[in-house]
Amino acid sequence: MITNRPLFVTTVIVFFIFTTASVVAKTVKIGGKDAKLDLPSNAKASLVLVPGNAGLSDRDPLQRARMKYVEKGFAVLSIDKKTNIRAAMKYASETAKPVYIAAVSSGVHRLAGAIAAPWFRAKKVVFVSGNLDSVREKVGSANILPPTLVIHHRRDGCSNTSPKQVDKFQEWGGSKVTVHWMVGGSNSGDSCAAQSYHGLADLDDEVVNTIASFLEK
Repeated sequence: MITNRPLFVTTVIVFFIFTTASVVAKTVKIGGKDAKLDLPSNAKASLVLVPGNAGLSDRDPLQRARMKYVEKGFAVLSIDKKTNIRAAMKYASETAKPVYIAAVSSGVHRLAGAIAAPWFRAKKVVFVSGNLDSVREKVGSANILPPTLVIHHRRDGCSNTSPKQVDKFQEWGGSKVTVHWMVGGSNSGDSCAAQSYHGLADLDDEVVNTIASFLEK
């Protein structure tokens, strides 16, 4: 029992536990940057979500659906766009193992740079709406690529993430790469933003189920 904290802090914690059905949600610091940890009881693995330009935000195409991954038993660590990925993976590994990592849009470029590092130990990775030509350049050799899921919309209109990159990436990665094409959804505003085909608007359930199925294999 905590006895040296103000009463209002204890009250908030008790209320939160009773209203989240055994899910602990808190803001943590990783390398001086805020991150969100959503932790179910008996988490079976950790999933790090690397955002695009929206950063640590519910507007991000991955992070807006983070509680759906929690419902499937993953401890979810949502980080900011400038958070050190190595530090995030270390934190996640101390929370639940194995560690998986998924990135979207510009976050894919950042994740690709980490994959080439000798300390990278994610069991599987997911690239959502990413610049896959950039990934090939950053990683260098497909030999060091972990099992990888690519999720891409067939009508992605963002200039840096043409659907034409997907086939070349799959050919380069060979059996390590699984591709899931998205269709439908909605498209409005900036072609590189969250509410466009690039951001997989109105397709969150399919994205979550596809990622969870891949990670659980």
